[in-house]
Amino acid sequence: MVSQFPFQGQQDSQRSARYRCHLAIVRDDKDSAIVLNLPGIGSCGATPEEAEDSCREAIAGAIASYAAHHEEIPWLDDSAYEVPEGAFQK
Repeated sequence: MVSQFPFQGQQDSQRSARYRCHLAIVRDDKDSAIVLNLPGIGSCGATPEEAEDSCREAIAGAIASYAAHHEEIPWLDDSAYEVPEGAFQK
């Protein structure tokens, strides 16, 4: 599955930000969720839904870490990544 979903993240105690994440689900022994436009972020689970939920937690942790270290989030544009072979759409 390749999907886009808005993600609500905290920028600071007063404001929140919305991010659009491009997610691919790859089915194998365990289902994997990979954020295509945020390098290094992904997760796995027993079901596609569990993998997606775990991936949302990983996204939140990564964004919080970038914010805590005053680093820019390294978003990729659509031309900078490929959808993994075997990814499926809902």
